[in-house]
Amino acid sequence: MVSLLLGLAAEFNWLQFPGIVPLFWHLLMVGWITQIIFGVSMWMFPGRTREEGFKAQIWGWLTYIFLNLGLILRLIAEPATYLVTGLLWNVLIVISAVSQVVAAVTYIIELWPRIQSKEQRRRQRKKKRQKAKSEK
Repeated sequence: MVSLLLGLAAEFNWLQFPGIVPLFWHLLMVGWITQIIFGVSMWMFPGRTREEGFKAQIWGWLTYIFLNLGLILRLIAEPATYLVTGLLWNVLIVISAVSQVVAAVTYIIELWPRIQSKEQRRRQRKKKRQKAKSEK
């Protein structure tokens, strides 16, 4: 939504500040497109069971948190780097980028176990059942 509003503001000259166009594109591509890709792929690949609980979903939540933290920092710091000279804003841009890279890594960690053949998943379930039986 923010990307759409920034795009309209830039197009119709409702709001002008340096860096509005790169900010618009970043929010569109990372804030909208990337989140859709991440969300749909986490939904589409065989996922977690309810029995696994919240702990199994932690990587997905960390992906969401880091990606949006990076977007918020970028939204604040991008215009400020053009308007104010100072190291703080440049550091915030770097933290924003690092946060988004961390989001990509947590996304891979979340999705990697899901990208397995049916045979690999069967073997893992069999091991879990055997382990559960041996613990009883």
